[in-house]
Amino acid sequence: MIYSLLHGDLLSALRFNAVAVVALGFVIVAFAVWTYGRVVDRRITSWQHHRWAAPATLGIVSVWFVLRVLPFAPFTALRV
Repeated sequence: MIYSLLHGDLLSALRFNAVAVVALGFVIVAFAVWTYGRVVDRRITSWQHHRWAAPATLGIVSVWFVLRVLPFAPFTALRV
């Protein structure tokens, strides 16, 4: 997925790991908000400061890992 993103092939990156592409987008936004907060010298609340962020992330990643290994259709299409 990272190789595909570095070469500008977003569709291929989504094919390899769609959840990681979305998660990378969230991480980039969180870093940009944190950087902006440091520049203006105040704390800015972003998505990761909410109380549901960690459990939701854990749940989404856990479900994704299970769905990718199910041996029947349509989940076999998630394998690379």
